[in-house]
Amino acid sequence: MEKYLELKKEYTDIKEEALELLIDRLYELGVEGVEVKAPLNKEEIDTIDGDFLDLKLLQQDKTTVILYIKEEEYIKNLENIRRLIAPFDMAEVEDEEKWLLAYQKYFKVFKPGKLFVIVPEWEKYTPEPEELIIKINPGAAFGTGTHPTTKNVLVLMEEIDFLDKEIADIGTGSGILTIGSILLGAKEVTVVDNDAKAVEVARENMKEYLNISYQVNDLLKDINKKFDIVLANIVADVLLDLAKSIKANLKEKGKIIVSGIIADRWLEVDRAYKDQGFSLVKMIEEEGWHTALYERNK
Repeated sequence: MEKYLELKKEYTDIKEEALELLIDRLYELGVEGVEVKAPLNKEEIDTIDGDFLDLKLLQQDKTTVILYIKEEEYIKNLENIRRLIAPFDMAEVEDEEKWLLAYQKYFKVFKPGKLFVIVPEWEKYTPEPEELIIKINPGAAFGTGTHPTTKNVLVLMEEIDFLDKEIADIGTGSGILTIGSILLGAKEVTVVDNDAKAVEVARENMKEYLNISYQVNDLLKDINKKFDIVLANIVADVLLDLAKSIKANLKEKGKIIVSGIIADRWLEVDRAYKDQGFSLVKMIEEEGWHTALYERNK
């Protein structure tokens, strides 16, 4: 069995949204499991985009993040891992099956909307005729789709016609939205991320799927193509930049789904897209996160 390492990092003050983005980035660098012990007054265990979170009534002063990674992946990505979380404590995992089993215990079949079903590879699931199955496993850089930022993009995707459409997935991360687009009948999906490593991970995760192209790029800058639908599950600041230029890459009456917007940035993002000639079709708010579908109307 391959050797796993445990990396432990403590934070005295880290916001939830910052922690989520950090975890997503660490998955792209080879991390396979995350355990978070946070000083929150919650008596249930929750999940954030695939992570096993122990959020019981832990009256502690610090947030402890424990990462599990194969030794070879750690060595390969050491420089970037250090840049993100140094200093940290490291130890060899004595029983890697222990955390994998704990991970699987809380990582169950999940249906975000009416069509998509997220199914861990170890679970047996018999789909209904209309259901679309996205298979995932804990060893890949996949989120589970349970966090509102991903979940509600999937929900809104089900309300759009993807058949034979050209799609852009910006800041693709794990690729779960790209796979969803293919399952909905997209003609082609262009995967875009400004991080070469993230694109490499996405390519590996989706090697069995056809009609996907990959771009290491800053948003859609210098990509001379117009899309029917753009998916952008990022953060508010980047979405504001995207609003200024997205019309150049979106067909007339084209649609864009934006997500990753915390509550106090929603009005700012909404105004930016409306000012650029987009109409709001639908917005979903859940747990302080906003996801919105817009249509270009001029």
